Amino acid sequence: MKILHLCSSDLNGGAARAAYRLHKAQRKFGLDSHMLVIDKASDDPFVHSLSRVRTARAIVANALRKDIVKYQNTPNPTLHSLNVFPSGIIKYINKIQPDVVNLHWLGGEMLSIAEIGKIKQPIVWTMHDMWAFCGAEHYEDPEHEGRYMSDYSAENRNAKHTGWDLDSWCYQRKKKHWSKQKFHVVTPSTWLERCVKKSALFSHQPIMTISNCIDHSLYRPLDKDSARKFLGLPLDKKLVLFGAMSSTSDPRKGYHYLQQALLHLKVERNADNIELVVFGASGGSSAEDTGLITHYLGRLHDDFTLSALYNAADVFVAPSLQDNLSNTLVESLACGTPCVAFDIGGMSDLIPSNDYGTLVPSIDKVALAVAIRTELARPRCSEKIAQRSMAMRSENHIASQYSELYKCILKQDYVTLT
Repeated sequence: MKILHLCSSDLNGGAARAAYRLHKAQRKFGLDSHMLVIDKASDDPFVHSLSRVRTARAIVANALRKDIVKYQNTPNPTLHSLNVFPSGIIKYINKIQPDVVNLHWLGGEMLSIAEIGKIKQPIVWTMHDMWAFCGAEHYEDPEHEGRYMSDYSAENRNAKHTGWDLDSWCYQRKKKHWSKQKFHVVTPSTWLERCVKKSALFSHQPIMTISNCIDHSLYRPLDKDSARKFLGLPLDKKLVLFGAMSSTSDPRKGYHYLQQALLHLKVERNADNIELVVFGASGGSSAEDTGLITHYLGRLHDDFTLSALYNAADVFVAPSLQDNLSNTLVESLACGTPCVAFDIGGMSDLIPSNDYGTLVPSIDKVALAVAIRTELARPRCSEKIAQRSMAMRSENHIASQYSELYKCILKQDYVTLT
C-alpha cells in the first residue's frame, strides 16, 4: 500500500515534524510511505520535493499572500493562508501514484483550494489546526468564536474586523471546490474532533481521532544529572523548561504569561533555586522580566539533544493560548518529564490527571505560577509518565491505526471504524 503525505515541510514546524514522524513510523510498520514537500530539510530518500521552478513559484506565491492578507484588518494574530495560487502538485501526485493521499499542513501556498478539490485518490486529512474548516485563519478569532459553525457572512463577522473579509472569501472557495470531495478526517486531539464535528464545512465527513506518534527509542527517560552535564546546565537548581517554534515571539505560545507567572513566583517567595531554560529562541529579556537566570539554547533540531533537554528539566511549561496537540508536550511526556499547560485545545488528552502534570483551568498568571510551584515540589514519576506515552503514542500503535484506516477506506468500509 503506497501512502503519500503532503505537507509544506518535513521538519520545519510542529505539524511538519508530526507528519514526518508518522511517515517514518509507517515505513517501519511496512507501509510504502512517501512525503511530498516544498521545504525539504531531511535527507530521507522517500521525502520528495518540487522542482526548483515549482518551489520558486510557491515562494513567490507566498510572498504575494503576505501582501494580500494586509487588506484584511483583523485582531486575530494567527497565520492566515489563502491557498489561491495553483502549484501544479497534482501532476506530482499522479506521477507517484499513491493508493491514498494523506494531507497535513498545506500553508505557504503549497496547494490551492481548487487543487485539493481535484485530487482523485482517496484522501485522509490529518488536521493540525483549524484551517481546513475555517476561512483563511489557522485558528479562530479568540475574541469572536464559532464562525466556522455556520457559513461565514457579514452578519457573523467580528465588528472589529475591517477591510476585505478574506476569511469569508476563503471559506466560500472551500465550500465551492470541495462540495463533491470526500475527506476522511483524522484529528490528533479530541478537542479538534469536537470542533470538526461542529463545523459547517466538515461535519458530514467521517471523522476520528488518532494521536501523533513519537519514537520512544529517542525520547525516553535518561539520567537527569548526565543530561544536565551534557547540556552545560546547573546540577543544583530547579529547571523550568519552555520552548517552541518562535517560542518568545509568537503570541499564541503564551510566553508573556510564563514571564508574568515566573515574576510572580520570584516576588511571592525566594526563587533563587529556580532557573529558566528556553529553546526555540537564541536570546531575549527573560532574566530582566522574570528575575530568574535564563539559559537560551536556540533552535534545536536533533532528537538526541532535545531528549536530553527534556530529561534535564524538572517541569516543562506550555502556556499556549491555542493549540491542537503540542509536539513539545508529546516529547516531554515521552521522556517522563511532567508538564504544566492551560486547559485549552488538546492539552487534556496529554495531561489527563496530576500524575502527568498540571492543567491550569483558567488563563491566569497567578494560577500558572501556582501550578509551576506545585510541580517543582512534587516527586517526579518519570517511568509512569513515559509508560503511558508508550501505550498511547508509540510508533507501532499509531501506524497500525492509520493502516487499518487506509485499508477500510480502500475497501470502502470506513463505517467499521467510526
